[in-house]
Amino acid sequence: MLEVETVNSKKTKDENVKLAKVFKALSSNIEKNNELLDQLFELTLESESNHQGLAPLRSILSKDLSAAREDKVTVEIKLTFMKINDIDTVDQKFQSEIFIQAKWHDHLIKPDEKVFEPSMMWTPKLIILNIDGSIEEEHIDYSILHSNDDNPPRVQLMWRFKAFFKENLELQHFPVDVQDLTISISTEKSIHEIEIIEDQSSLSSVNTQAFLDASEWNLYNHTESYRDKTTVEYARSTVHSILHIQCRVARKIGYFVWNIIFIVFLIIGLTFASYSIEVDNGDRLAVNITLFLTAVTFKLVVKQSLPTISYLTYLDLYVLAALIFLALNATQNAAMKSLAYIYQLKEVKIYDRNSIASLAVIFILFHIVFGIYIAFTATRRRWKMQEKDKLYQEKKDYIERSRMSPRGTGKRKRRYPPVAQPRGSLESFFESRY
Repeated sequence: MLEVETVNSKKTKDENVKLAKVFKALSSNIEKNNELLDQLFELTLESESNHQGLAPLRSILSKDLSAAREDKVTVEIKLTFMKINDIDTVDQKFQSEIFIQAKWHDHLIKPDEKVFEPSMMWTPKLIILNIDGSIEEEHIDYSILHSNDDNPPRVQLMWRFKAFFKENLELQHFPVDVQDLTISISTEKSIHEIEIIEDQSSLSSVNTQAFLDASEWNLYNHTESYRDKTTVEYARSTVHSILHIQCRVARKIGYFVWNIIFIVFLIIGLTFASYSIEVDNGDRLAVNITLFLTAVTFKLVVKQSLPTISYLTYLDLYVLAALIFLALNATQNAAMKSLAYIYQLKEVKIYDRNSIASLAVIFILFHIVFGIYIAFTATRRRWKMQEKDKLYQEKKDYIERSRMSPRGTGKRKRRYPPVAQPRGSLESFFESRY
């Protein structure tokens, strides 16, 4: 009986708290409605005295009921990649669950006001530019934080949702590529009304523990942001502020190495086995043509893993180089067969051995040069991402220490760039450091 009574008492307390919040919201709305009615009454008297009819009333009623701000508002954004589910290379999009925290100061909020009404108060009207389709599992919450100093109250927006996002993938280094996963946050308000920057007291982050595409990608720990602006048609053509926040992933190459690259390498190597056939035998050419057609089928397999692009990837280059090498072997076989009709067989065998040695040198040199080229381009970019992970962690630790330690005390610490840079905060710091 006592347990039932305690449970019932807790339920009644929760209901009372909810009712109190509802009554506070109703009272604040009633006060604002009364202010609006007073304005309408004054305009009615003015219109009657000035013989203007209902024009002033129509002008005030056609306006947005939310509060207007004459000053330029700075909105700080912190974004967290809660969960990244699927990265689709062919369709060039990814699915993710996003948490956005936005905060701004609002001097129009009264000191005793605790409930935020987005329909009646000023909001930044944030939008996501690169979203693909509709938003799922959306949760929006507003809160008002009052400070003890002279600063105006701060409004905090917490926005969580799940959606697909478009991303223009850079596939030149495929399958050793590193991709940016970007969320582009903008606003319906013009750049003269609002400025969107990254949170100055906390870094955007990515939840690496909830990465569900780990079988194909490696997720880096750091995030980067840069600001931009664009002209988009909303109600009228104006310039809007944009904040791009991105994390990065590196493709795991094991699947492509063992299923495509290694098999193509074996096909190329089998061409040298065909030289065990006599020079004057036409079966040499038949074997090389068969290997050439087999390599073409692997080129079609590579095409299925990529979208329609107008440039060559590293895997395309390797398969095309294999086709060219097989074509050179076929040309050598045809040439030796033709020389067998002109010269003696001993002389043709000498030419055959020299040409085989030349092809072997080309085969070895190509793999050495191509491996060095990949190491200085794609692999170097991966090393750079690992350095950015370290710099991001250092920067995060620095911000945490700044919160814990009082200002003006302690030893002089190493300086770091501010949280929000015009473009590539960690990028600019990395280049200045190295």
